[in-house]
Amino acid sequence: MTNPDAAPGDRARGGGGDGGPSLLLATDENLGLPVGEEPWSGILSAAGIRATSTTNLVQLDEMVANHEPDIAYIPAADYHRLFAKGDRQYRGLAIATSKFTGEPTLRSLLVVRKDDPATSLDDLQGDKYAYINKSCSSSYFPPAILLNRQGKKLDDFLRIMPTKPWQGQVDAVVSKEARATMVLEDVWKTSAENEKTTKIIGEFTGGKPPIVLVRDGLDGEVCKMLLDALLAWSPAWDGVYGGFKPYYYADVHSFFHFLDELPAGV
Repeated sequence: MTNPDAAPGDRARGGGGDGGPSLLLATDENLGLPVGEEPWSGILSAAGIRATSTTNLVQLDEMVANHEPDIAYIPAADYHRLFAKGDRQYRGLAIATSKFTGEPTLRSLLVVRKDDPATSLDDLQGDKYAYINKSCSSSYFPPAILLNRQGKKLDDFLRIMPTKPWQGQVDAVVSKEARATMVLEDVWKTSAENEKTTKIIGEFTGGKPPIVLVRDGLDGEVCKMLLDALLAWSPAWDGVYGGFKPYYYADVHSFFHFLDELPAGV
Protein backbone atom coordinates (compact mmCIF):
# COMPACT_ATOMS: atom_id res chain seq x y z
CA MET A 1 0.00 0.00 0.00
CA THR A 2 1.33 3.46 -0.82
CA ASN A 3 1.81 6.13 1.81
CA PRO A 4 -1.64 7.62 2.54
CA ASP A 5 -0.04 10.83 3.79
CA ALA A 6 1.90 11.55 0.62
CA ALA A 7 0.96 14.79 -1.07
CA PRO A 8 -1.57 14.48 -3.90
CA GLY A 9 1.08 15.56 -6.41
CA ASP A 10 3.23 12.60 -5.41
CA ARG A 11 0.44 10.28 -6.55
CA ALA A 12 -0.37 11.95 -9.84
CA ARG A 13 -1.62 9.79 -12.67
CA GLY A 14 1.04 8.01 -14.67
CA GLY A 15 3.66 5.45 -13.90
CA GLY A 16 6.58 7.44 -15.28
CA GLY A 17 9.36 5.94 -17.28
CA ASP A 18 9.90 2.89 -15.10
CA GLY A 19 7.03 0.99 -16.63
CA GLY A 20 5.15 0.95 -13.32
CA PRO A 21 1.38 1.05 -12.89
CA SER A 22 -0.18 3.92 -14.80
CA LEU A 23 -3.61 4.12 -13.17
CA LEU A 24 -4.42 5.36 -9.67
CA LEU A 25 -7.09 4.02 -7.32
CA ALA A 26 -7.76 6.15 -4.23
CA THR A 27 -9.90 4.79 -1.41
CA ASP A 28 -11.30 5.79 1.97
CA GLU A 29 -9.60 3.35 4.34
CA ASN A 30 -12.63 3.26 6.66
CA LEU A 31 -14.67 1.60 3.91
CA GLY A 32 -12.79 -1.67 4.24
CA LEU A 33 -11.62 -2.50 0.71
CA PRO A 34 -8.22 -4.16 1.41
CA VAL A 35 -6.38 -2.90 -1.66
CA GLY A 36 -2.98 -3.75 -0.16
CA GLU A 37 -3.86 -7.41 0.43
CA GLU A 38 -4.54 -10.39 -1.80
CA PRO A 39 -6.50 -10.89 -3.90
CA TRP A 40 -6.73 -7.14 -4.51
CA SER A 41 -3.02 -6.37 -4.61
CA GLY A 42 -2.54 -8.96 -7.35
CA ILE A 43 -5.68 -8.00 -9.27
CA LEU A 44 -4.78 -4.31 -9.30
CA SER A 45 -1.12 -4.86 -10.13
CA ALA A 46 -2.01 -7.07 -13.09
CA ALA A 47 -4.30 -4.33 -14.41
CA GLY A 48 -1.66 -1.61 -14.06
CA ILE A 49 -3.41 0.02 -11.12
CA ARG A 50 -1.64 1.31 -8.03
CA ALA A 51 -3.69 2.00 -4.93
CA THR A 52 -3.62 4.34 -1.98
CA SER A 53 -5.87 4.36 1.09
CA THR A 54 -6.31 7.16 3.59
CA THR A 55 -8.52 8.28 6.43
CA ASN A 56 -7.81 11.91 5.52
CA LEU A 57 -11.12 12.58 3.79
CA VAL A 58 -10.32 16.25 3.15
CA GLN A 59 -7.27 15.21 1.16
CA LEU A 60 -9.14 12.43 -0.62
CA ASP A 61 -11.98 14.78 -1.57
CA GLU A 62 -9.45 17.27 -2.94
CA MET A 63 -7.83 14.56 -5.04
CA VAL A 64 -11.17 13.55 -6.52
CA ALA A 65 -12.25 17.17 -7.05
CA ASN A 66 -8.98 17.72 -8.93
CA HIS A 67 -9.65 14.57 -10.98
CA GLU A 68 -6.38 12.94 -9.91
CA PRO A 69 -7.50 9.33 -9.36
CA ASP A 70 -8.63 7.22 -12.28
CA ILE A 71 -10.69 5.16 -9.86
CA ALA A 72 -12.01 6.09 -6.42
CA TYR A 73 -13.91 4.32 -3.67
CA ILE A 74 -15.67 6.98 -1.62
CA PRO A 75 -18.80 7.57 0.47
CA ALA A 76 -22.01 8.16 -1.46
CA ALA A 77 -22.31 11.64 0.07
CA ASP A 78 -18.92 12.63 -1.38
CA TYR A 79 -20.04 11.53 -4.82
CA HIS A 80 -23.14 13.65 -4.32
CA ARG A 81 -20.95 16.73 -3.78
CA LEU A 82 -19.46 16.21 -7.24
CA PHE A 83 -22.81 15.41 -8.79
CA ALA A 84 -24.51 18.45 -7.28
CA LYS A 85 -21.82 20.72 -8.76
CA GLY A 86 -22.41 19.26 -12.21
CA ASP A 87 -19.05 17.50 -12.23
CA ARG A 88 -19.42 14.47 -14.50
CA GLN A 89 -15.76 13.50 -14.66
CA TYR A 90 -16.59 10.29 -12.80
CA ARG A 91 -19.36 7.75 -13.13
CA GLY A 92 -20.46 5.03 -10.75
CA LEU A 93 -19.20 1.53 -11.50
CA ALA A 94 -20.19 -0.50 -8.43
CA ILE A 95 -21.92 0.09 -5.10
CA ALA A 96 -21.39 -1.75 -1.82
CA THR A 97 -24.25 -3.59 -0.11
CA SER A 98 -25.48 -4.58 3.32
CA LYS A 99 -23.86 -7.84 4.43
CA PHE A 100 -27.18 -8.87 5.97
CA THR A 101 -29.56 -8.10 3.10
CA GLY A 102 -27.28 -7.94 0.05
CA GLU A 103 -28.98 -4.70 -1.01
CA PRO A 104 -27.48 -1.22 -1.54
CA THR A 105 -29.68 0.34 1.13
CA LEU A 106 -28.56 0.87 4.71
CA ARG A 107 -30.33 1.60 7.97
CA SER A 108 -28.68 3.83 10.56
CA LEU A 109 -29.67 3.42 14.20
CA LEU A 110 -29.70 6.21 16.77
CA VAL A 111 -28.39 4.57 19.94
CA VAL A 112 -27.79 5.62 23.54
CA ARG A 113 -26.77 3.64 26.61
CA LYS A 114 -29.25 1.07 27.84
CA ASP A 115 -29.81 3.08 31.04
CA ASP A 116 -30.28 6.42 29.27
CA PRO A 117 -33.77 7.93 29.73
CA ALA A 118 -33.80 9.43 26.21
CA THR A 119 -36.51 8.10 23.90
CA SER A 120 -35.91 10.10 20.72
CA LEU A 121 -33.56 12.52 18.97
CA ASP A 122 -35.52 15.39 20.51
CA ASP A 123 -34.22 14.41 23.96
CA LEU A 124 -30.57 14.90 22.98
CA GLN A 125 -30.41 18.65 22.45
CA GLY A 126 -27.05 20.05 23.55
CA ASP A 127 -25.51 16.64 24.16
CA LYS A 128 -22.32 15.12 22.74
CA TYR A 129 -22.90 13.13 19.57
CA ALA A 130 -20.28 10.77 18.07
CA TYR A 131 -19.77 10.56 14.33
CA ILE A 132 -17.02 9.29 12.02
CA ASN A 133 -16.41 12.25 9.69
CA LYS A 134 -18.33 14.83 7.70
CA SER A 135 -18.50 12.54 4.69
CA CYS A 136 -20.22 9.74 6.58
CA SER A 137 -23.53 8.66 5.06
CA SER A 138 -24.48 6.73 8.20
CA SER A 139 -23.39 8.87 11.16
CA TYR A 140 -23.14 12.49 9.97
CA PHE A 141 -25.81 13.04 7.35
CA PRO A 142 -28.70 11.04 8.90
CA PRO A 143 -29.09 13.29 11.98
CA ALA A 144 -28.56 16.34 9.78
CA ILE A 145 -31.40 15.19 7.53
CA LEU A 146 -33.71 14.27 10.42
CA LEU A 147 -33.13 17.58 12.19
CA ASN A 148 -33.47 19.59 8.98
CA ARG A 149 -36.96 18.16 8.58
CA GLN A 150 -37.77 19.81 11.91
CA GLY A 151 -36.20 23.10 10.86
CA LYS A 152 -33.13 22.53 13.05
CA LYS A 153 -29.42 22.53 12.30
CA LEU A 154 -27.14 19.69 13.32
CA ASP A 155 -24.33 21.89 14.68
CA ASP A 156 -26.80 23.95 16.71
CA PHE A 157 -28.73 21.03 18.14
CA LEU A 158 -25.91 18.61 19.00
CA ARG A 159 -22.30 18.91 20.10
CA ILE A 160 -20.81 16.74 17.39
CA MET A 161 -17.47 15.02 18.00
CA PRO A 162 -15.49 12.71 15.69
CA THR A 163 -14.65 9.29 17.08
CA LYS A 164 -13.27 5.95 15.98
CA PRO A 165 -15.45 4.40 13.27
CA TRP A 166 -18.07 1.68 13.45
CA GLN A 167 -17.87 -0.26 16.73
CA GLY A 168 -15.81 2.64 18.07
CA GLN A 169 -18.91 4.81 17.85
CA VAL A 170 -20.89 2.43 20.03
CA ASP A 171 -17.99 2.11 22.46
CA ALA A 172 -17.90 5.91 22.79
CA VAL A 173 -21.55 5.85 23.87
CA VAL A 174 -21.11 2.97 26.31
CA SER A 175 -18.10 4.70 27.91
CA LYS A 176 -20.07 7.96 28.17
CA GLU A 177 -17.58 9.78 25.95
CA ALA A 178 -20.67 10.70 23.92
CA ARG A 179 -24.34 10.39 24.77
CA ALA A 180 -25.46 9.14 21.36
CA THR A 181 -24.41 8.13 17.88
CA MET A 182 -26.02 6.93 14.67
CA VAL A 183 -24.36 3.74 13.51
CA LEU A 184 -25.04 1.29 10.71
CA GLU A 185 -27.47 -1.39 11.79
CA ASP A 186 -25.10 -3.96 10.29
CA VAL A 187 -22.32 -2.80 12.61
CA TRP A 188 -24.61 -2.76 15.65
CA LYS A 189 -25.93 -6.26 14.88
CA THR A 190 -22.47 -7.76 14.35
CA SER A 191 -21.74 -7.73 18.10
CA ALA A 192 -24.40 -9.27 20.35
CA GLU A 193 -23.02 -7.21 23.24
CA ASN A 194 -24.37 -4.01 21.67
CA GLU A 195 -27.96 -5.05 22.33
CA LYS A 196 -27.09 -5.55 26.02
CA THR A 197 -25.35 -2.20 26.50
CA THR A 198 -27.29 0.17 24.21
CA LYS A 199 -30.83 0.83 23.06
CA ILE A 200 -32.26 2.17 19.80
CA ILE A 201 -34.25 5.41 20.03
CA GLY A 202 -34.45 6.38 16.35
CA GLU A 203 -33.45 5.43 12.84
CA PHE A 204 -32.79 6.65 9.31
CA THR A 205 -33.56 4.17 6.56
CA GLY A 206 -32.49 6.08 3.47
CA GLY A 207 -28.70 5.79 3.73
CA LYS A 208 -26.56 4.49 0.89
CA PRO A 209 -23.29 2.57 0.85
CA PRO A 210 -20.04 3.80 -0.71
CA ILE A 211 -19.48 3.80 -4.45
CA VAL A 212 -16.62 2.82 -6.75
CA LEU A 213 -16.16 5.55 -9.34
CA VAL A 214 -14.22 5.47 -12.59
CA ARG A 215 -13.16 8.50 -14.59
CA ASP A 216 -14.93 9.29 -17.81
CA GLY A 217 -13.16 7.63 -20.73
CA LEU A 218 -11.32 5.00 -18.69
CA ASP A 219 -10.51 2.00 -20.87
CA GLY A 220 -13.53 -0.28 -21.19
CA GLU A 221 -11.51 -3.44 -20.63
CA VAL A 222 -10.13 -2.06 -17.38
CA CYS A 223 -13.65 -1.15 -16.25
CA LYS A 224 -14.96 -4.60 -17.10
CA MET A 225 -12.09 -6.34 -15.33
CA LEU A 226 -12.54 -4.19 -12.24
CA LEU A 227 -16.32 -4.64 -12.14
CA ASP A 228 -16.01 -8.41 -12.56
CA ALA A 229 -13.49 -8.54 -9.71
CA LEU A 230 -15.70 -6.42 -7.44
CA LEU A 231 -18.76 -8.55 -8.12
CA ALA A 232 -16.83 -11.77 -7.50
CA TRP A 233 -15.24 -10.62 -4.23
CA SER A 234 -16.62 -11.98 -0.95
CA PRO A 235 -15.55 -9.73 1.92
CA ALA A 236 -14.83 -11.14 5.36
CA TRP A 237 -17.85 -11.28 7.67
CA ASP A 238 -16.23 -8.95 10.20
CA GLY A 239 -16.11 -6.22 7.58
CA VAL A 240 -18.66 -3.42 7.52
CA TYR A 241 -20.18 -4.02 4.09
CA GLY A 242 -21.18 -6.99 2.00
CA GLY A 243 -20.26 -7.56 -1.62
CA PHE A 244 -20.72 -5.18 -4.54
CA LYS A 245 -23.46 -4.74 -7.09
CA PRO A 246 -23.34 -2.80 -10.36
CA TYR A 247 -24.08 0.88 -9.75
CA TYR A 248 -27.30 2.48 -10.99
CA TYR A 249 -28.30 6.08 -10.33
CA ALA A 250 -31.66 4.79 -9.10
CA ASP A 251 -29.79 3.29 -6.14
CA VAL A 252 -28.83 6.73 -4.82
CA HIS A 253 -31.51 9.03 -6.25
CA SER A 254 -33.58 9.28 -3.05
CA PHE A 255 -30.52 9.82 -0.84
CA PHE A 256 -29.20 12.53 -3.16
CA HIS A 257 -32.62 14.21 -2.92
CA PHE A 258 -32.36 14.23 0.88
CA LEU A 259 -28.88 15.74 0.66
CA ASP A 260 -30.10 18.42 -1.76
CA GLU A 261 -32.53 19.58 0.92
CA LEU A 262 -29.79 20.32 3.46
CA PRO A 263 -28.51 23.87 3.99
CA ALA A 264 -25.32 24.85 2.18
CA GLY A 265 -22.19 23.94 4.10
CA VAL A 266 -23.55 20.83 5.81
